[in-house]
Amino acid sequence: MHVLINAIGITDSGGITVLENVLIECSNDEANSFYIICNDNININRFYIKYSGVKNFEFKIIKNRSFLYRLYYENIVFNMIIQNNNIDLVYNFSGTAQFFLKTHQITKVHNLLFYSKKIGKVYFEKKEYLKWFKQILLKRFVFHNMLKRTKYIEVQSSHVKECISDFLDIGNKMFYIKSDIDVSNDLFSKPKEYDFRKKIKFLYIVGPHFEYIHKNFIDFTDTMIEFYKLNIDFEINITLTKEQLDNSFLWDSSLSLKTNFLGYINKEEVNNLFVDNTILISTSIIETLGLHVVEAVQNGILVIAPNEIYSKMVYGDDFLTYELFNKESLLRAIKGITLQCNNSIKDIILNNQRYLIENENKKCKSIIEIFDEVIKDINV
Repeated sequence: MHVLINAIGITDSGGITVLENVLIECSNDEANSFYIICNDNININRFYIKYSGVKNFEFKIIKNRSFLYRLYYENIVFNMIIQNNNIDLVYNFSGTAQFFLKTHQITKVHNLLFYSKKIGKVYFEKKEYLKWFKQILLKRFVFHNMLKRTKYIEVQSSHVKECISDFLDIGNKMFYIKSDIDVSNDLFSKPKEYDFRKKIKFLYIVGPHFEYIHKNFIDFTDTMIEFYKLNIDFEINITLTKEQLDNSFLWDSSLSLKTNFLGYINKEEVNNLFVDNTILISTSIIETLGLHVVEAVQNGILVIAPNEIYSKMVYGDDFLTYELFNKESLLRAIKGITLQCNNSIKDIILNNQRYLIENENKKCKSIIEIFDEVIKDINV
């Protein structure tokens, strides 16, 4: 079997982490060959160097250009690549699909921006009609029509399938719910120690798109300002630069003295932030998975996330949550944690870890299995 892996658009953050998992699985599958197309960036170049010796891999790295160029490349150039390399299956890792290809495709949906009623409602409540039109509606039209042409769809959680069904008839679709997380017991750290008589460390992990409405960064900023007034010793570690935040209307400069501006950091550096007395705050309105939350749970720290359907499906009912757009709710959640003893906190973290392991083990574990199932279905 010859598979084209379309990773165009994947540059950093969770997408890179999950893509590497795919490459690891495929590199161990010597029975098949993989033609991997991706953009030119530092993370992809690292993969190219790392996997250049894998016999069943061929990389094609292209320059990152406009959305229209991407449409042209995936629909016109792909056709030539498929013919020249005898491609049997296209795996659209980055969520697209091709309008004019006869080759069967799998589309991985890991961006719910275009399949969320909730996010549309928020844009309208904020009267951000132009942003909604540019950031959501136009792309929803394109991705919706792409997905209509795709029979095989991969998702990371069952709630993603439900969200898609709000916009698309899924009666003729085949969904594969795949785990993108290694939940081996040895990858889970024991719960960190918490003593709130000492400095509290708040961790906020986000990329340069932090001002987008779905990231809901304002919930974090507003709550930190209120927490500042309580005269409790704390610090903020955030994966943005001081320049990025100083230039943002969402940031309050009074927090700068309490903040370590980290900028983009790699996975190993992120893991070094999961230390004692750390609380990770996640404020996203929507998530398909929330890899930063998952990694925090694996590393044994406390997490607070919005009380939304995705939280319940991915992280479990016992997860610590707050009500979106409600700084008092988030502040109460934080203050409530600080009143608990270390043993109680340890139980919360262990329950979060147990749920994550059980839930992920119910999902498909291998992309190769999905490829094989799709090929069998095609040949029936």
